Amino acid sequence: MINLRRTGIAALILILAAGAVFAGGGTQAAGSAQTAAPDSNFNPTGYPIVKEKITLTAFGNQNVTHKDWNDVYCFTEYEKMSNIHIAWTQAPNQGFAERRNVLMASGDYPDFFYRVGFGVSDIINYGSKGALIRLNDLIDQYAPNVKARMQEMPDMAKSMKMPDGNIYTLPSRSLSTESAVQLNWINKVWLDRLGLQVPTSLDEIEAVLTAFKTRDANGNGNPNDEIPYSDRNQGNSIFNSTNGAFGMGSLSTSQFGNYIDLGPDGKVRLFAISDNFRQQLEWITKLYANSLIDPEMFTQDIPTFTAKGEQDLIGAFFANNSPEIIGAKHTNDFVSAPPPKGPSGQAVFNNTGPTFGIGPFAISNQNKHVAETMRWIDFYYGEEGATMLWLGPEGVTWARQPDGSRRVTELVTNNPDGLNAPQSIGQYAIGWAGGGCPVFATDEMEKARLPAILYTSYDIVKPFIKLAAMPILSFTTAEQDELNPINSDMITYIDEAKVQFVTGRRPLSQWDAYVRDVKNMGADRYVAIYQAAYDRFSGK
Repeated sequence: MINLRRTGIAALILILAAGAVFAGGGTQAAGSAQTAAPDSNFNPTGYPIVKEKITLTAFGNQNVTHKDWNDVYCFTEYEKMSNIHIAWTQAPNQGFAERRNVLMASGDYPDFFYRVGFGVSDIINYGSKGALIRLNDLIDQYAPNVKARMQEMPDMAKSMKMPDGNIYTLPSRSLSTESAVQLNWINKVWLDRLGLQVPTSLDEIEAVLTAFKTRDANGNGNPNDEIPYSDRNQGNSIFNSTNGAFGMGSLSTSQFGNYIDLGPDGKVRLFAISDNFRQQLEWITKLYANSLIDPEMFTQDIPTFTAKGEQDLIGAFFANNSPEIIGAKHTNDFVSAPPPKGPSGQAVFNNTGPTFGIGPFAISNQNKHVAETMRWIDFYYGEEGATMLWLGPEGVTWARQPDGSRRVTELVTNNPDGLNAPQSIGQYAIGWAGGGCPVFATDEMEKARLPAILYTSYDIVKPFIKLAAMPILSFTTAEQDELNPINSDMITYIDEAKVQFVTGRRPLSQWDAYVRDVKNMGADRYVAIYQAAYDRFSGK
């Protein structure tokens, strides 16, 4: 059954947002830039950015690993240089998207949005209606670092522009191939204790998880406290990590949540109603029924997940970069497993989209200091600013090595307070501690902090990497207006139904009824719009 309460709220938010963008800043035409000229207090080049200090307001998504942004080094130190104070309003990861949407519906915006993860649909909606200002001219005039990055990577510049030719957001970009690939992590200490090998197929995963559950894998004398597989991503990770095994996922990772990929015929499809997805559901449902996956993983937050890891209760999980999210105490117990082989193959799809995140930063139509704001954010797209945001202060969280390279210090790798690496560096810098910030990080910056295990793990998955066939797509305003109500109902319904199937609250015998429901919500039109956008991007 469709959750009418939830979909009704989503629809209300969209309706309110459509009106609020004008209520909050009605003097601005859609797609235009704020026209207030910088005053004599503004320095167009050099530092400080302003002669007399000003304050800008900002709203952002604070990762659990981050210190309060009002006190974190990467912002407070830059305030000394720029003479711009940022008054931060921060919201935690858990429930952030809903809080962001309510803010957008209110029309009472901060000066800018930071690490907010605007998707293409958000950018088109809020940009075309005037809530987010056009950045094209501001980039040309006041953002030499952003402009240089766009010239270096024309594909990234292409993705930044919406179909109306406007740029409304700035991206997050990391040049490290290794850090972009998602990995499966399994407890090698548990495997060794039970005399098991790292699993390479779905059948082997099931056998290993069963052993973890029934044979006291953590060796504490309690055979019933192990959690064979857990997650801290609302249960999405077990789906994403096995998509390749079931022949799905030939897409940019940013669009997993839209359930869109290319089918065997090379055409866009909604894979959430495919036989491949049904087979995946059957497999995950069997794991759940046999108590092999964490019953709390569809609702738990990162601190809850990490607390279980610190107690040596988790046998396997899926994340990118490294196993550090499991907690400092048992990080080194985990090794990467290859993507599992299943009925449709064995692959991990690498995101070939030119930006890691397309919409982490935007300026609102209520900002009276747009030039100053653009100069402020541009700093983090250059070497000095990116280092400050990504690694923190030299000599504290990182140091130069004899060969000239950078490496994080023992404060990060062996924190005296027992903090894991993201938590340690998150007290000073927030760029990679949680990711998703508007920043341009070089491979050399990434190597400064990435653990050796990531590189050995990357070698394990490298033979199975397939380049994502579908890019990040954008839509015309008319197309987006059609997609909005479909998204608010159909995607919510799919998200809820897959959890209901897995947990047994809805039997898989109702699969056909589920497919009919999805189609009745506009699946065919949804696919057609994506196909048109894909054809435009491909030049067809």
